[in-house]
Amino acid sequence: MRSEVGTVHRQVVAEGLTRTQLVAYAGASGDFHPFHHDETYATAHGFDRIFAHGMLTMGITGQALVAVFGPEGLVCYAADFLKPVWPGDTLTAELEITAINADGSVEVDISTTDQHGTQVLRGTAAGRLTAE
Repeated sequence: MRSEVGTVHRQVVAEGLTRTQLVAYAGASGDFHPFHHDETYATAHGFDRIFAHGMLTMGITGQALVAVFGPEGLVCYAADFLKPVWPGDTLTAELEITAINADGSVEVDISTTDQHGTQVLRGTAAGRLTAE
């Protein structure tokens, strides 16, 4: 990624998110809320079906951050979950450089959208770019 304000990095971070990925994340995180694995419970509470954990969406988006900052260059990452992510969704993360700091680190705005262009996550991050 070029290190200029306004530079954008786009990356598909999930193609056809699976129910198995949701269950695997539940096991890894210990978050077994029934919204994420129990269809009857989710629909009884007003949802179309089960949906992904917000932190799973954040973690998947993190793949784009690692591509830009490398495995050790990320300094901070914060995000808001805007819409549910459903099994079958394809997610694309977009990172835009918004600032270059005096120490050489950069700040980025993050937007993750589904295959319909709906923004499901927005956030910010900072770190050092990997070598070009």
